Amino acid sequence: MNFDNGIMSLLLSIYSPDEIAKYIRLSLEDRDKEDKDKDESESITNQRRILNQFIDSKGNKGSECKEFIDDGKSGTNFDRPGWKDLVEQIESGKIKVVITKNLSRLGRSNFECGYYMDYYFPSMNVRYMTVQEGVDTGVNNNSSNEYAALNNFINEKYSRDLSKNIKNSKRLKQESGEYVGSNNTPYGYIRDPQDKHHLIIEEYSAKIVRQIYQWYLETGSQGEVRRLLFENEIPTPATYRNLVSMTSKLKNPYQWTSRTIRYILTSQMYIGNMEQHKYEKKSFRDKRLYRTKKEDWIIVEGTHEPIIDKATYDKVQALIKANFKRSSERPPELFTGLLICYDCKHRISITPRDQVTKDGTVHHHAYTQCNYYRKNRNLNVCSLHSMSYFKLEDNLLKEIETICKTFVKLVDFDKITKEKQKTINTYGTTLLQKINKLNSEIKKIDQKIEKTYMDRLDEVITVDTYQKISAKFEEQKKTMQKEVTELESTYEQYQRDNSLENILEAKSLASEYIKKKKKIDRELILKLVDRVEIHENKTADLYLKIKPLEQVR
Repeated sequence: MNFDNGIMSLLLSIYSPDEIAKYIRLSLEDRDKEDKDKDESESITNQRRILNQFIDSKGNKGSECKEFIDDGKSGTNFDRPGWKDLVEQIESGKIKVVITKNLSRLGRSNFECGYYMDYYFPSMNVRYMTVQEGVDTGVNNNSSNEYAALNNFINEKYSRDLSKNIKNSKRLKQESGEYVGSNNTPYGYIRDPQDKHHLIIEEYSAKIVRQIYQWYLETGSQGEVRRLLFENEIPTPATYRNLVSMTSKLKNPYQWTSRTIRYILTSQMYIGNMEQHKYEKKSFRDKRLYRTKKEDWIIVEGTHEPIIDKATYDKVQALIKANFKRSSERPPELFTGLLICYDCKHRISITPRDQVTKDGTVHHHAYTQCNYYRKNRNLNVCSLHSMSYFKLEDNLLKEIETICKTFVKLVDFDKITKEKQKTINTYGTTLLQKINKLNSEIKKIDQKIEKTYMDRLDEVITVDTYQKISAKFEEQKKTMQKEVTELESTYEQYQRDNSLENILEAKSLASEYIKKKKKIDRELILKLVDRVEIHENKTADLYLKIKPLEQVR
């Protein structure tokens, strides 16, 4: 790079090398570009070389001047360690000149760059210079100084556009189901060596994930799962991945957090669905991440191999929903968390109201109330839905008992099981035949579309005729594809609801319920009951999880 000579060649000779600061910055974007394109124009080494040559040409020794470096730091803000060290030495009076390769190395924030150039540097009697644009705040009539504001604006716009492009590119990848997170993949998975945007199972941690689900279904308590992880000396995800240095010196490498356990139990990542865009930056200047609303998450189904099957995952979600946090120390009632308002579909809570008589006897009472109404009673939405909880509980227990006895009293269970399986197979075969027939019809339509296209190429039909015919065929195809999707969903759901395993499970649970009689516990209720919907007129609708039991009513 050539520099001006003549009288300007000695302008830095009046300073000692200790008073001249070379500021060098390389952002992550510049580094990625350097790795990808092998372009070293912005590299630390190249910036140092250019600055040294510039200082040498101006009558000083660049290699002896002070150097401040921020490697991998964004220019959109000035929260950088190298820059802070430089400012500290400026304010102590040690630095008289600051030189950067160009304005963008100082920063890409129009406002803050303007502040430093127009106010801070002059107030500290510091001369600021750039090599490429020829900026020199020590020369009042320097025309390059007048264009600095415009260059700063362009530099900031570059950052804005780059941030927007990166954000859009990232979102497109997320919407297509590609993993674009950090190398810290969800516990249980690692990046596919053949495709960094695809996840594959890491067997050791996946085994722990399956164990966590099993323990939660057995205990119904996330705290109990945490205790079991500790007692079995299972390393935390951070410890296992060596994300924390000197893990052997950690006070407790087996102390899992409740947050980690809840994430594992609730994330759809573990059933093979890509779950992303949970956090985002609000501004290209602000590097902090903010949690997005759940409805804004990007979830793409079936992107990688699941660790947990869907049925197990659904059971866990139902159990978590039922075991929501209570403010009272009193143990939950049998149907706590399972009561739903029929009218607004919000949760129905149970409010205890104990009464103490004159002789000291305590009478336990409890009443139901719609949470949505309770929180918004001034808005005239919904209604209280209040009724005696214990009367409701007694009626529900009797209804479940009747269902269980009816189911178990089936005379020849083995015969019925065989007949049921035969019916399942027959209905399933009928559904599959319909699906196959529709798929065959779709193939025929594809052939017709192809033939019509060839007719257009051969000018047998006009372009207008082709468009009308093909549009008609495409509409037929779309309708059939929608029907196939619905039939496949029906087939899968029917197989799940009416499998032999479900029938056997229904018999086991029904027998257990009858055997326990008056000692029914909450664990058994959670296995049997999906929800109870409370009507305003104090009636209730019971919905069971086990379809064979539901069908005997």
